[in-house]
Amino acid sequence: MSGGNAMNGDQPESSISDEEWTTFQIESEGPARLAAPKEPSARARMVTERLRRADEEAARQQGRARRWARRGKAPVQAEPDGWRSWPTSRAQKRRSRLWGLVWVAVAIGVLFVLLNPGRTLAWLG
Repeated sequence: MSGGNAMNGDQPESSISDEEWTTFQIESEGPARLAAPKEPSARARMVTERLRRADEEAARQQGRARRWARRGKAPVQAEPDGWRSWPTSRAQKRRSRLWGLVWVAVAIGVLFVLLNPGRTLAWLG
């Protein structure tokens, strides 16, 4: 009865050393931890819920304004303002159009000067 290690309650000897086993555990946990889904914090859940409600309210308000135009179509999705976008108003839109026209006029003037400099400069002077 010399070969009965299991009968005596003794653990059989492992072929892997403690250092190798520890290294294996650390290496196998790394990728698993990176791939595991993260549970959002309570604050993140509250913010998500608040943003969802605000989005639904904005969609409802947009839907009221366009209700007659979208019979039988999918509900309107609210489009929130850009995170770092400037607020747009009629005055700003008017200014941007004005600057666009100014740049077009400058480009046309430069084009005239480049195509026929003598005649254009004689007309100016």
